[in-house]
Amino acid sequence: MTEPVQRQQIGYDLAGNPMYAAPVQYGPATVAQQATAPLQPIKVHPWGAYLAGGCLGLLALTVVVVLVAFLVFGFAILAAVLAVVVVALVICLLILRDVWRSSRKS
Repeated sequence: MTEPVQRQQIGYDLAGNPMYAAPVQYGPATVAQQATAPLQPIKVHPWGAYLAGGCLGLLALTVVVVLVAFLVFGFAILAAVLAVVVVALVICLLILRDVWRSSRKS
């Protein structure tokens, strides 16, 4: 006759059922016993939120780069226009000074 295996009771679960220690194995475990190992819980990631955050971040970065480019090129164009205006004003002042001197001599 085979005698039932006595297992050590290690406590009770939340439902009040007794919990027993796993039987001690000697030697290699069988494939069926190896396959019944408890699986790790699946970790849920909010991929949609990650994707939306990435898209919004990329859009914000694009807007910032475009604004910086407009400012840099805008200031460059403004500096060029200012240089042209200064040259035109100097030429105008030189001509007006020459006209003033000519009008004072005569």
